[in-house]
Amino acid sequence: MADRETATGAIGLVQAFVNSVDLEDGPEALTSPEALATWLSDRGLVPAGAASDQDDLRHAIALRAALRGIIGANSGAAVYPVDVATLNEAASASKLRARFGSDGAARLEPEVSGVTGALGRIVAAAFAAMADDDWARLKLCGSQTCRWAFFDRSRNHSSRWCTMASCGNREKARRFRREHAALRPARRVEQVKG
Repeated sequence: MADRETATGAIGLVQAFVNSVDLEDGPEALTSPEALATWLSDRGLVPAGAASDQDDLRHAIALRAALRGIIGANSGAAVYPVDVATLNEAASASKLRARFGSDGAARLEPEVSGVTGALGRIVAAAFAAMADDDWARLKLCGSQTCRWAFFDRSRNHSSRWCTMASCGNREKARRFRREHAALRPARRVEQVKG
């Protein structure tokens, strides 16, 4: 959705990767090894025409799910050990190493190239993003069917839905119907007595 809040920099890369599938309405950007390579190439993580295979695609989708799980912690969800293990495996497979630039700034870089290295760059982006004060603003939509990663730009960091116009209104309408459905039997009893 165009009206959902997006981040920039390392947080933006992590958000874009997690949102490469819309769990509620589709589409799925990573439909094939070629689609994965194109997605990574479009973001400068691999050269154009880089080779990718089914194993790469499976690892990318697992990494995406793990990152969604880690982002969920910013919305109060539990972090599952499988998500931590998946992130650690991606970091290990890409051989992430600390490097220092000519300006003295530290960063993580993969020693492996190709798709495995690109996935390592995404893990490195998550690592850098978590060190940023704005990381806590990257949240998952509170709608259990949506789970879109959005950047909370509210002043008090209290947004719960990716958009109020869609998910927020739907969730409030569901809650209203549930609450009023619970009141209906009590009202019928009162009417019978009266």
